[in-house]
Amino acid sequence: MEYVYAGIWLLIAIILFLRFRKESRSVYLLSGYFVVLSGWWLANELTEVDLMHGAWSWAIRGVSIAVLSAAVLFYYAERKRQINKTSRNTDGEESGSNDDE
Repeated sequence: MEYVYAGIWLLIAIILFLRFRKESRSVYLLSGYFVVLSGWWLANELTEVDLMHGAWSWAIRGVSIAVLSAAVLFYYAERKRQINKTSRNTDGEESGSNDDE
């Protein structure tokens, strides 16, 4: 069953990269994270080390928290840039229309 999870994480990474990379730069980070997660599940299945318990589970949790935090920060920074760009364009159009009158 672990192979299925590894395949699903890899499939999610590929779909994110191919379909949604134009949406936000945070998609690159998330896609890379899902590749790492896929490798983690596959390594858990293929090796004798239990990567889902003990210190190893805390390691992947730490990586998950770091990636999620970074993705949220990237998203909000990019969203803020888009809002500022839109408001500047709107302000420019309003002042341009006043000049014509």
